[in-house]
Amino acid sequence: MRDLKTFRLVNKIETTMIYDSLIKLSPIILSFFEKNDYRLYISLNELEAESKFPSIFLISKDQLNFLRTLKNDKITSAGLYFGFIKKGNFYISLEGAEFLYNNNLFSDLKRIHLNDKGEKSILYGNNILKNMISAIPSSLKQNEILLIFNRNDEIIAIAQSKYSYQNIQKLKPKEIIAINLNDKGYYLRRNQ
Repeated sequence: MRDLKTFRLVNKIETTMIYDSLIKLSPIILSFFEKNDYRLYISLNELEAESKFPSIFLISKDQLNFLRTLKNDKITSAGLYFGFIKKGNFYISLEGAEFLYNNNLFSDLKRIHLNDKGEKSILYGNNILKNMISAIPSSLKQNEILLIFNRNDEIIAIAQSKYSYQNIQKLKPKEIIAINLNDKGYYLRRNQ
């Protein structure tokens, strides 16, 4: 069996999956991509297809022009790692979330700030406990996607809230309030 690698522009079905997920995060993302001429590429490796999910990369116009000068069969990634597709859904990467945040495309996304103990814990892959929080929005609802910041205002994780703000206030300090979906410590923990 050959190890077939593909790095190509996303097709219509993949585009629909990605855009459906992005619209849930912010309705202005798609117009930003079109206005700034960004393209989404997919990296597929057929030998690893059962154990890994297709990676999605965000490529600028300048990067695309450079890519066109290279031999296409040797490219496996380029641009910004933006996320992956799993079971028909697109999951944004931490780098993708940070890119969108830095371009003011997450106007409605909730932010949680952690204390030092919380930062260390989340970078080890743990979930967020009530006693780790230094700031939380009062408008927080259950099951919302959250950007997690350290005390230096750096994005360190993406999480999903388990409770609304009102219910969090009733919890004990060691109870989980948000599930860690992806954090910067992953790069040190993953198998090399």
